[in-house]
Amino acid sequence: MPESIGFIGLGIMGQPMALNLIRSGHKLAVYNRTPGKTAALVAAGARVAASPADAVRDANVVIIIVSDSAAVESVVTGPDGILQTLRSGAIVIDSSTISPAVSRKMACHAAGKGASWLDAAVTGSKHGAEKGELTYMIGGDRETFDRAMPILQLLGKKHIYCGLHGLGLSAKLAQNTIQATMVEVFCEGFVLATKAGVKPEVMLEIIQSSMARSGITDFKAPFIFKGDFTPYFPLKLMHKDLELAAEAGYAQGVPMPVLAAVKEVYMAAKAQGKGELDYAAIVTVLEEFAGVKVRT
Repeated sequence: MPESIGFIGLGIMGQPMALNLIRSGHKLAVYNRTPGKTAALVAAGARVAASPADAVRDANVVIIIVSDSAAVESVVTGPDGILQTLRSGAIVIDSSTISPAVSRKMACHAAGKGASWLDAAVTGSKHGAEKGELTYMIGGDRETFDRAMPILQLLGKKHIYCGLHGLGLSAKLAQNTIQATMVEVFCEGFVLATKAGVKPEVMLEIIQSSMARSGITDFKAPFIFKGDFTPYFPLKLMHKDLELAAEAGYAQGVPMPVLAAVKEVYMAAKAQGKGELDYAAIVTVLEEFAGVKVRT
């Protein structure tokens, strides 16, 4: 049955997600801080809302995917935020990667309006969003999770219930810590091998024939070798997620020495103005340190 959906955030992930919902027959009101990003949605049949509050005025389901905790708080509690018009009984699905503590606070605000909240972090990057094949890590009430599944199934291929509010985000921060570290150390190893004189294509054959092989490095390697850093997931957002993971580690008393080192390499790339590039651009920092290029 078609739903009335308020969709907020039309970036690299949000725009293809919203398009998939329209193509599935749902009625969308969309909002983005940069109005130019709404053109493709309007062509597909969406209504452009004047504010987050306007986007969710008639919505049974609200989907948010914005850049950080401050942006989510603004969208929810700001002067034109969704709390102004959020309907009792609505489900809010927040797919932004933000602080679990902030997400729990937003869930309380939604509950005050009689609405339900899911933190529904995603992985799968731009191509997963376009294909409707994202993997979801979800926290919140189990009944709300079950109610949201007809919509979530249009956007993702796997939906993993992690537990109460904030636990989907806790899982996402752990996952991104692992993913970011794997890409950084892959780049370190290739810079080391190239400096010694081993050709990158030879090193890749070795990696893909060993226990060091991984799905993320299989995907990223061709882009790294071509020097194509078109953003599937921008480096600045990966750095932001590593900062959140470090904060979570500190709050929970979990030592994260490798994260601390890797985070600084991403920070160096961001400081060099590479934040808008894909996070695989981390290789360029390591190349500059070593005075050698892996890329052809």
